[in-house]
Amino acid sequence: MTSIIENFDSAAKSYDAHATAQAALATELAKWIMPIERKGVALEFGAGTGLLTRQLQPWKGSYSATDAAPQMVEIGRLLCPAVNWKVLDANTPQPQEPANWLLACNLLQWLENPHAVLQAWRKLLAPGGQFLVAIQIRGTLEELSTILPEASPLQWREPEDWKNLFEQAGLSLIHDQTWEHVSVHPSARELLRGIHAMGLAPRYSVSPGRLRTALQEYDRKFAVKGGVRATWRAWLGRGQAG
Repeated sequence: MTSIIENFDSAAKSYDAHATAQAALATELAKWIMPIERKGVALEFGAGTGLLTRQLQPWKGSYSATDAAPQMVEIGRLLCPAVNWKVLDANTPQPQEPANWLLACNLLQWLENPHAVLQAWRKLLAPGGQFLVAIQIRGTLEELSTILPEASPLQWREPEDWKNLFEQAGLSLIHDQTWEHVSVHPSARELLRGIHAMGLAPRYSVSPGRLRTALQEYDRKFAVKGGVRATWRAWLGRGQAG
């Protein structure tokens, strides 16, 4: 069975062309740190090709962008050579210099044990250090989940679930909010192709007939000017060690 990391690795070259919602979320998250002086030791997990990384440059100090997919790291290094890129699995972060900032956009929803990861994050933060995250939540791709539940990449959590996980890990929130973005695609089939091209390929199998019928229903039910809509929702949070 193909792993999530392998999916993202194989999609590295096509990711940015389809990740319009992910780019919009990175732009929103970057706004949360722009009024603050960007300095100190920063460590970004799940940086991908650098959608968030690029927006936070220049950075005064050490900025490390990491991802578990080697091809993502390779492309990120080409697009944003000013930072230190390395392959690192966020599930098993290694002890290193205490960070003033821990950053992650569109990552935590993919981790099998986010509670354990957040506990490790707490140990990585320097005194007074902060974290900044954006996490996709329930309501993401709700149209697709309605028509073809098997095609949903994840079982999404609610914002309260994430707040509880951070609190249990000893991480206190300073500010949080929810965010919504609607993308438009030529057709349901093109939406599904784009999802696969980003590495969000779900582990499902449906018959060609079932898939064809579902896509036709999507085209009818969620038609908008220019094609069909897809909803993306996220929870954004900034905080520090409790």
